[in-house]
Amino acid sequence: MNNQSDENKMNCIVYKSLLRDETYVFVENEEGLQELPEELTRAMGKTEKVMELSLTAERQLARCSGQEVMNSIREQGFHLQMPEKMHSKNIPDYKQTLREKE
Repeated sequence: MNNQSDENKMNCIVYKSLLRDETYVFVENEEGLQELPEELTRAMGKTEKVMELSLTAERQLARCSGQEVMNSIREQGFHLQMPEKMHSKNIPDYKQTLREKE
């Protein structure tokens, strides 16, 4: 069971898509990459591990906060970072899909 301090930090692994520029997926561990939705795996194509991060709620990343990344990973198992111009097309909105399934 997580305590308060565990909820405010998380280690994660970042993979980049070799098919789509500036597209990254953050997962909590290596198994998380195999658990991505099939459509996302196809859309990203082959991936390459680029780094491991220690996230905190206060940490600011390039496009969002550490808290946003941790929330996404906890809610859906991953956090997807894409270029702004691509966000609305080509890759489904997984947060919306998950809400519809509830």
